[in-house]
Amino acid sequence: MRVSSWLILLVLLSLACVGSPRRAEGGPSRVVVLGASEVPKPAPRGLVGNVFGAEEPRDVVAREGAEALRARGYEVLWVESMAGPAPTVPQASALARRYRADATVVLVLTRLDLSALQPLGQVEVELESLMVGPTGHVWASQERRAATTERLYRARTDWRAHVRQAVIQSVRELP
Repeated sequence: MRVSSWLILLVLLSLACVGSPRRAEGGPSRVVVLGASEVPKPAPRGLVGNVFGAEEPRDVVAREGAEALRARGYEVLWVESMAGPAPTVPQASALARRYRADATVVLVLTRLDLSALQPLGQVEVELESLMVGPTGHVWASQERRAATTERLYRARTDWRAHVRQAVIQSVRELP
């Protein structure tokens, strides 16, 4: 009986460790996060949206990106959101140099389709991510298109849960 409880505990512990991928060894560990959005601020929807509806998509992307990177073991030195077009590689590398970081992680929300939000709890999200070192070396560059589905009631009225899910998926693919 005692051996089986230890075995169950060991299996549960190993499953908990597998849940969130850790950052790659030898890659950047100290990062700056820059969130941007080409999407205008969505109109508030429902009670939750009316109360919390003043937030810009670029701020959500930056905040959620920083949290997802911390969860993977990165040290986040600075978080910034940027209005306007996506930053260039030289701008991102200059930001890494300014904060003495190993890299700048740029997350850009390029599309947010909310047409199926209330009836289905589904949103189409397009997100670009870029990881640039202080010398201009591009560690990673990708574009991700996803249809996110959240089952919670709040997610049927609040687009932030869907953006968070897309950001987490994108950050998991960084080195």
